[in-house]
Amino acid sequence: MRIGVLFCIAVFAAVFAELLAPTAAFVHSTWWILTIAAIVLLGSIRVLRSLRTLPTRRRTTAALLMLAALLVAGAAAFSNALFAPDPRTIVAVPGAQVALPELGATLVFPDLDRVGARVVLARGGSRAPISCRHGLYVGATLLRCHERTVVAVAANTLAGAHLTITQPTGSTFLSPVLLMQHTQEIAGFDLPFDSFAVPAVHRVVKVVLFTADQARLLRGGSNHRTVLFAVDDSLGRSLSDSLGLAANGERKRVADLLLQPRIHRFPAIVVLAVPSIPALWLASLLALAALALWLFGSRSGDLRAQVR
Repeated sequence: MRIGVLFCIAVFAAVFAELLAPTAAFVHSTWWILTIAAIVLLGSIRVLRSLRTLPTRRRTTAALLMLAALLVAGAAAFSNALFAPDPRTIVAVPGAQVALPELGATLVFPDLDRVGARVVLARGGSRAPISCRHGLYVGATLLRCHERTVVAVAANTLAGAHLTITQPTGSTFLSPVLLMQHTQEIAGFDLPFDSFAVPAVHRVVKVVLFTADQARLLRGGSNHRTVLFAVDDSLGRSLSDSLGLAANGERKRVADLLLQPRIHRFPAIVVLAVPSIPALWLASLLALAALALWLFGSRSGDLRAQVR
């Protein structure tokens, strides 16, 4: 039984390793999968062999419960290591709702002006906020919050009239919030960039984002996060004075537009596969029941020996 407990502890250690480090390279490696299989197989053989020498039914039952815990935890760790899909990141604009069919739930993203607001997992009548520190475990899935930089842009004519911004190539057509999911190398920097259109004046604007440290190295740069605007016409032709740097919150004339960027931190959600949480709870209950029954059986045996 003691050796069986050691094998069970080893399997639980593997489960918790996959829970705590779901993106680690070893989780899906061949040696890890074979190690889990070997632990479960050898542990099962050892527990089954011990059944022949156990003196009481209580201890036999305890050994069988320990075997069940070993198999359940081992199956959770093994199936996650072998079949789990790759992580994916869900990036959405403020206020968007994104379905998660595998969970039968919907991710509700907060509005941009709600400082500190979290993405919420809505399922049925329940709503669970997703912490950026601890994440949210649901079944065999871990949802982690990951804050990204987005840029909200306002566009006006030189006379001050507001212009509607569209994103023909973005995930949301009518949104002034650029998700900055692409990168472009400029002056040795790998920089986030995006683009938007201003249909009313037939303009297409490319947007490149610089950190404060990168902006200090630019000619005319500032000590703040900075956006580089490049304005073309609808046919892709550059215009006069079509390049302009604007610090966060600064309104800048670029070509025949007044452009103002506002740089924000906004959450995205990383979806990670982990060992099944219900299976882990079941295995834990089986292991605790096995230990309790084994210890109770030992004490009962000692009391009988004293009575005799």
